[in-house]
Order: sequence, then structure tokens, then C-alpha cells
Amino acid sequence: MQNIYKSILFLLFLILLTGCSSKQLTVKSLHPSKIPNEKIYSLYIEDFVNDDIYQSLKIQNKLANKTIEGKKVFRVLNDYQNVDAIIQGSLNSTLNYSIYYEEEIDYKRCRYYKYEEKKKTKKCMDYYVRVIPCENREYAVQTNLKLLKKNTNEILFAKTYNKSRNIQECFNYHYYPYHSIPKDKREINTKLAALIADEFLDDISPHYEYWDINIIEELSEDSLIFTDEQKNRFQKIIELMEKRNLDLSLDALIKLNQEFDNKSYEVIYNIALIYEAKSNLYEANKLYNEAKYLVKDLDNLSLINNGINRTKKNLEEKIKAKSQLP
Repeated sequence: MQNIYKSILFLLFLILLTGCSSKQLTVKSLHPSKIPNEKIYSLYIEDFVNDDIYQSLKIQNKLANKTIEGKKVFRVLNDYQNVDAIIQGSLNSTLNYSIYYEEEIDYKRCRYYKYEEKKKTKKCMDYYVRVIPCENREYAVQTNLKLLKKNTNEILFAKTYNKSRNIQECFNYHYYPYHSIPKDKREINTKLAALIADEFLDDISPHYEYWDINIIEELSEDSLIFTDEQKNRFQKIIELMEKRNLDLSLDALIKLNQEFDNKSYEVIYNIALIYEAKSNLYEANKLYNEAKYLVKDLDNLSLINNGINRTKKNLEEKIKAKSQLP
């Protein structure tokens, strides 16, 4: 009975947790590289020092295939001639591991039984404890990268990247310290090198950043008069937004906004959020500012202010990023 009660409580908790989660819309914005005063297009990648995990090749592939709005951002060349910049690198790929032990009760082996004469039964009072050998593996890649201007050898960008992964594994068979089981160093560290290539690409190239932004899901009776039909329609629009049916939800919200005579901050905010998701940051910022003067709820005011500040900053960043594109 107690287990059933606990199960019911757990299910109620899950329902409450799901019911309280806010519906969100993912938006993205174009941001500039960390090289503000240079326009880098053609690149040459030198052979990296200690590159046994194909770090330079991964960076080369990422650069060669980087596109924004359908256009290639970089040209990777096979020699120094006619390049804007050169990439140099060195790395250290390591695997450190140590042995530790865990204990586990072996319920198949009893150390001590207690006999009950009347019932003619025995009960185990103490079980053997198994000592299980385990291994802790720490994979790590450290890559030092520099971007040099071709003609002057000036360092345009330099950074040391560190990626790591920890794996713990226990063995139920006989274990010899420093055994010959493959540790997959190359496989794991090659994946870490790919993560470093992604981060380096974002640092030296215009790139997109993403946010999950809360949708305003309900109309407020404190500041707006609406019918049940309008309320239900608003709820269906929210479902469309969550499914990223942006054009349908935008048309429906614009119609609802006309019915409310531009007095619903909830509707105007959600229209602004759709424009932001469609990368129309100027229009989104203008609408967030309109919604700000209608809202009374402090939580929603904070949400709207965040939208104003975010779109203002992202619009500035987008302009900078566009200037860096070829």
C-alpha cells in the first residue's frame, strides 16, 4: 500500500512539473567574430605540432564548409600565396587513468546463517562483500591556436582551448592493473578535437547564437476584456507558436491584435517574439517597446524588458557580423 501511495505522489509531481513548465520559442541571432577590425576570407593552415588526432584537418573541414545565408565564409588554400591569414597550432592529447575499488554485497554467498529450530528454516545474517576493481579515465585535449596576418605576421587572435571527458568503468572479472583493454584514447580525443574546432570557428567567424524565450501563454483579465472564443483562439495560437508554425501564428495574432485595438501586451509581445524568431530584430524591438507601456504584471514586464535589451544588442551585433562577411 505504501508503494502505491509513493507512486501516486511521484505521478502528481511529474504532472505538476510538466504543467508548470513554460512554453518557449527558440530564436537565433548572427554575431561577429572576435577579430573586430579585420576581414578574413582566405586562409592557410600550417601543420600543427603533435597533431596525432587530426585537429588541423577538423579545423580545415569546418572552415571550408562554413556558410551563412547560403554563402561560404572562408576559402582554405593549399599554399601561402594570396591568403589573408595563417593558422598555426600545437596540441597535447592525453589520457590519465587510476585504479580504485568499490564494494558490493554478494547476496549469493552467505557468511553466517541464523537457524530457527521451530520453523526449520535458516536466515542469512551476513553476506560476503565483493571488492570490484574500477578504473577512472581522464581524457584531455589542449590546443594552442594562433591566427596570424599574412603580410605583417601580426597575431590577430590567439587562444588555448581545453576539452576533457571523464569515464569510470568497473570490472566484474579478474583485473590486472594497467591491463591491455583498449582505452580508446584516439577515438575519444578526436571527438574532443572536433569540439575545439567548433569553438575556434565561432571565435574567428561570424556565427549564430541561440536562446529559448518564454511565450506569454495567457491573456490577463486585469488589463483586458476578452471573450471565451478569443481566449481559446489565443491558446491555439500559442500551440502553433510552440510548433514553430510562425507564419500561421503571426497572421492569427495580427488579427487578434486588431480586435483588441492594440491594447493587449500579451498579443503584441508574442508578435514581437515571432518577428525575432524570423530575424526581423528592428520590428521585434519596436513591438517589445509597445508592449512595455501596456503591461502591469512585473514578471511579464521583466520578460518584455529582456526582449528590448536582447534585440537591441543583437541588432548591433548582426550589423557588425554582416560587415565581416565576404
